[in-house]
Amino acid sequence: MTSSLIRATDDATGLALPDGWHASIMVRDLRQPTHAAFAPDGTLYITQLNSGENDAAGQVLRLNADGTTTVVISGLLKPTGLAWADGAIYIVSREYVLMSRPDASGAFSAPQQVTEALPFNGRSNGQIAIGPDGLLYFQSTGNENFPDSSGLIYAAKPDEPSLQLERVARGLKNAYSFAWNPDNGRMYATEIGDGAIAGVGQPPEELNVVRRGGNYGWPRCYDNQKENAAFGGERTYCADTDVPLATFPPQSTPTGLAFYDGNLIVSLWGLQKLVSVDPKSGGVSDLVLGFQRPVALVVTPDRAALLVIDIDAGVIYSLNRS
Repeated sequence: MTSSLIRATDDATGLALPDGWHASIMVRDLRQPTHAAFAPDGTLYITQLNSGENDAAGQVLRLNADGTTTVVISGLLKPTGLAWADGAIYIVSREYVLMSRPDASGAFSAPQQVTEALPFNGRSNGQIAIGPDGLLYFQSTGNENFPDSSGLIYAAKPDEPSLQLERVARGLKNAYSFAWNPDNGRMYATEIGDGAIAGVGQPPEELNVVRRGGNYGWPRCYDNQKENAAFGGERTYCADTDVPLATFPPQSTPTGLAFYDGNLIVSLWGLQKLVSVDPKSGGVSDLVLGFQRPVALVVTPDRAALLVIDIDAGVIYSLNRS
């Protein structure tokens, strides 16, 4: 991993920014925010844990014009993903996707499960996003007890009361976040890596180009088609798997992904920074340093700014490049 030249530390935010980049704090005093999404009218909605990770105290907040927030949904278990589609919000809540629709007054209905329980590994099923095809994309985290029915990326039409799931790709331990190249529509996904492999140690974490029908190897293979013998990995199988575009150090925890101003940007929760990845070569460069735990990235509807949700700092930063 190479480093770009960091020019200066911003006095207002404490972030170390490259030349030409600016930062401000958009929202303060949040309680473990995890994700955010813009409604069709431009209003920002935010998910937060609001307590311990498994306390079922999670919330959806609306950001008001005066900078305050209002709770619109509460009592959620581990809400980590949020997307607007077809006039409703879709929430990843541990092993489920939930849906809630506002009425004319702006009050939200009680969230309803629109999927069965998705296979997961006890942690989180990550984020949810709308692709350029209008479909919802989300994942099931890899469970080593059920390797062939977990570690999947799904797509579904958002206008169905019970989502009909299409398997897009498999073999991903934890495809936590997604982004699409606005120039060509190509899809990318981060992957939080597996536990230690016997005789190898902790494998690297990945950024993958997602293709429909792709097999990214987990749990039989890791990194660049390397075999994990403990799970039956062998050369013939692994040689036929998709290779990552880029890899990150073990436990760097890539949790946010976005295209902004021509850059493919990844937030590394474990390394407390943003990096830029060349979408063609996979080259990685440091971009912004100084976060506590950057967990998600959201581009504003006008693409003028990149929002960075910092779960430990309890803030949402707004970054822009002049």
